[in-house]
Amino acid sequence: MAETPNIRWDREGHAHSNALHWEGFPRLLWESLQIFGYNAPPCYDGYEFVEAGVPRCRVKMTIPQHPSRYLWQPVTICTIGHRLVDTFESAALEAIHVFCDKHPEEVAAYPIGLFPATDSCDPEWTFRISCCSHLLGDLSLETLQTLIRFMNVQHHYQLLQRRGMNQLSTLAQAHHGTITQQLDELNELHTIQNAQVDLLAQRDVIINNLENQIHERETVITQRNTIIEFLQDQVQDLTIELDDAVNHINELHEQPVPPVVPEENESEEEEEDPEEIEGESSLDSEHGDPAPNPQSNHSSSGSLSSVGNLDDY
Repeated sequence: MAETPNIRWDREGHAHSNALHWEGFPRLLWESLQIFGYNAPPCYDGYEFVEAGVPRCRVKMTIPQHPSRYLWQPVTICTIGHRLVDTFESAALEAIHVFCDKHPEEVAAYPIGLFPATDSCDPEWTFRISCCSHLLGDLSLETLQTLIRFMNVQHHYQLLQRRGMNQLSTLAQAHHGTITQQLDELNELHTIQNAQVDLLAQRDVIINNLENQIHERETVITQRNTIIEFLQDQVQDLTIELDDAVNHINELHEQPVPPVVPEENESEEEEEDPEEIEGESSLDSEHGDPAPNPQSNHSSSGSLSSVGNLDDY
């Protein structure tokens, strides 16, 4: 902004200036407008912004209403450029072209009528050139000076455009490099994403396998719990049977013992029946040994078998 020091900025960020503080198309336009009686220079309203990463500028300028010629309506020019300076120049050049097109007969008597020389086949431009023979007389020096100034300003404007194009080319290259880098990063992200998708698929497979194993183990545990419950029931039944057997053994051990005969009675019986005893002895001696009592044998064998059974317990 060093090239445009006389600029007023408003709160919205717009630049306001008459662009007369350097040699350029705005100054040439204002000098030509003064010839036709204008008393106020055009005002330029510029706004800089960034579009898709590229600095841009939008300028609106207005040639005001002529103070005395009411048919000369205001001329408004809107243009877009790269920076404020080159956009001011572009707006002023377009305003010169529009002003000459609107007032061809008036500008034909002055050097501004020679510009802009866009098309030699244009009938209006041909008319203006054919009527400028008087400029070679008393106005020859002024015409030559004006031509030189227009040429210098045009050259300066081309330099500004070239500078803007170089900046745009640099920005375009920078954006291209950034886009290329972003594309590479995007490809890497796609690769990483694909790898993550593969990992997720593998994780899902592992999770499914683990779930299957857990299900199988739960089935095995259920079967084992069933077997354990069955065995616990058997152990409980066996425990009950064992308790019954122990109680039976205890009952057998607790059977009553036959009473013991006192010794006095035995002595009295021996004294009272000595003959019987002697008789029995004689009989025994006469008849031999008495036959064994089968009941006594049976009882003795039963007692022995019971003792054996107790041993078994």
